[in-house]
Amino acid sequence: MLGLICHQFQAQTLRIDTGTWDAQGTPCAALRILAADAPFGANAIVDLDLNEPGSASLINLDTLEHTLVISDVDWEGISVAPGDTAVFTWPELNFGTYRYHLTGLRGEFLQASGILRVGVSATHRFVWNLADLQSNWMDSVANGLVPVWENYIPDFFTINEAHYPYTLDDEQAVVALAMGDTALISVANAGQMDHVLHFHGYHVEILQSTRLPSRVGWIKDSVPIRTGEGLTLQLIPDKTGIYPVHDHNLIAVTNAGFYPGGMLTQIIVEP
Repeated sequence: MLGLICHQFQAQTLRIDTGTWDAQGTPCAALRILAADAPFGANAIVDLDLNEPGSASLINLDTLEHTLVISDVDWEGISVAPGDTAVFTWPELNFGTYRYHLTGLRGEFLQASGILRVGVSATHRFVWNLADLQSNWMDSVANGLVPVWENYIPDFFTINEAHYPYTLDDEQAVVALAMGDTALISVANAGQMDHVLHFHGYHVEILQSTRLPSRVGWIKDSVPIRTGEGLTLQLIPDKTGIYPVHDHNLIAVTNAGFYPGGMLTQIIVEP
């Protein structure tokens, strides 16, 4: 199963690359934004310092031109021709979690969307890059066909490009810590649907939102996240145990209609 490990880096070199994503044994065309030397897998986690621009390079190994943008940020983005490399500067951003992604159908439906963390520094950091996708569209979109939006019926729901039970193999997705530790969880919604994360056992505090800053300071056990939105959550566990975290929409915790699956991971807290 590809796409279980998220690659983070300080040397700001990214590559756009093609490969396949495994939908329960059926390989589907996929597009990723990866660290330059990383194997094909989950989209890269990019870390930036607070309120400081960071220089970067973007290598395009795909056959089409692509434009990289940041959701909810007034930035023109960077375009790169096939086989070319573009040098650019990330914009200065406030604290928080942002979604960066490629525009167009290939970017949207082949999961070319990652997480940008700005000033999110903590001993215990985790990442949930959420997506919903329709597997029978992926090869079609890769071949240049235009899907009919009214026929969008997603059958897979992922965290860091993996669906349950493979989410439990991802140390970025499983929140493992000791009681009393402070964890920061960076969440972005790369899908076409809004999602609601439901926490069993614990409440989390919303530290930042790119879409609804009025929610900052809310302490909840269920947190909505809109399409394209980035959130930073804080968890300080007050009890030990193993508790699930999942999308509160039943269809989003299935794989091709079969339960359990989809957007489901765990919080594991030891004494």
